[in-house]
Amino acid sequence: MILEDKQFVFIIGSPRSGTTWLQQMLGAHPSVCTLSELQLFDFYTSPWVNAWKQQINLQKTDGNFVGLPIVWTEGDLYGFLREFLERVYSRVLATKPEATILLDKTPSYALHIEHIESLVPNAKYIHVIRDGRDVAVSTMAASQGWAKGWAPKYVESAASMWEKWVLGAQKARQYGNRYLEVRYEDLLNNGVKTLGSIFNFVGLPVDSKELASILEEHQFEKMKQKQMEASKFYRAKNFYRKGQVGDWQNVLDPTQRLVFHCTAGGLLCELGYAEDSWWIEHSYQRFTLPLLLYFSTQCARIKKNIIHKIKRFGSLR
Repeated sequence: MILEDKQFVFIIGSPRSGTTWLQQMLGAHPSVCTLSELQLFDFYTSPWVNAWKQQINLQKTDGNFVGLPIVWTEGDLYGFLREFLERVYSRVLATKPEATILLDKTPSYALHIEHIESLVPNAKYIHVIRDGRDVAVSTMAASQGWAKGWAPKYVESAASMWEKWVLGAQKARQYGNRYLEVRYEDLLNNGVKTLGSIFNFVGLPVDSKELASILEEHQFEKMKQKQMEASKFYRAKNFYRKGQVGDWQNVLDPTQRLVFHCTAGGLLCELGYAEDSWWIEHSYQRFTLPLLLYFSTQCARIKKNIIHKIKRFGSLR
């Protein structure tokens, strides 16, 4: 049984946080087997469970006995889902039979942590966190091309998505030493040490020379050049943007910075990416931009945060 015999590792986090980059570096190890995003839990198993729960609720509230619960118990359902995962992961493992670790990565798994745990107990979770402002910039850029249809075009939606995914992924903290938080910035600026700690976490100590080799092979520009090659990590054209730290300073105008702060600034500060203030270019903007934004936005959440902070500080910090 693959679900019982192999160590499962899930990379989770907001889209555009470096999860693909980390997946490819870990997948370079001969003991790690992984393919591109399988989307098993968000597209397949979770909808099945949600449908089951809806039909069970119909039985309880309306006495309406319809659907699969007529012939199956909940145990039957979960047995079926585990069999489904076994069959899929056996195909994955066939691409690298000698592997001892099965690595799966889809950013939206961050919204299904407890569901994943119910089907694959004792898995390990690696949560990649990146400055939400850089994530928003990357997401909005992707929305103009390959990610059109799912990636938010505006900073308010991009900030909300980043906050939702990060908070969702942090639910895996409840699993103690099976959860590891990794900063994208640390991977970029202190790669050997950070990547080494990740390999240790999954149970594969790697020496510094091999770590340096993996990092060299997966430099951003090299990955960008190879992005259209047919492979198990095939990515759309322009999937890789810049990969820089702090590029939001070159892209977000003062109003966009204020919108991000009013939407997800609390989490940004909690994670240490900013102090309890937004990022103005001129001091007078602390008074003028909140008023302009308050009367121009339709977002009730932003309006509420503007009022709250003005009451607290006398101006929107």
